[in-house]
Amino acid sequence: MNKEEMMSIKFDKYIKEATDNLKNYNYVEAYKFIMNAINENPNAPEPHNLLGIWYEFKGNNDLARKHYRIAYVLNPIYKPATVNLERVSTLFPLKRILVDFGEEMIEEIRETNIRETNIKVTNVKEAN
Repeated sequence: MNKEEMMSIKFDKYIKEATDNLKNYNYVEAYKFIMNAINENPNAPEPHNLLGIWYEFKGNNDLARKHYRIAYVLNPIYKPATVNLERVSTLFPLKRILVDFGEEMIEEIRETNIRETNIKVTNVKEAN
């Protein structure tokens, strides 16, 4: 396993742990994992989105907006940051928009990888 793969595994673990701790209201632990993820990959939008959620849960919408914007700047197609930024920037929401932890995107990537793996395995079996 090379250094990049190890970093990616650590980063994914930090993101998962931060998300789980945020959902369980363990803000101190969540903050530690978010900071570890930012240190591991400062150019990734996910930890900044989670830090925005952390600030929002703590009642600081100004800093939440800043981190959602940072996540958006780092990756403009990262939808969770856009959804969260819209939610905290709307003065009179017509409907309640839930916090987006970014798990749908992670699940889509996993499903795509599983489908691609199954296609490769099927193609190998057919070739034999």
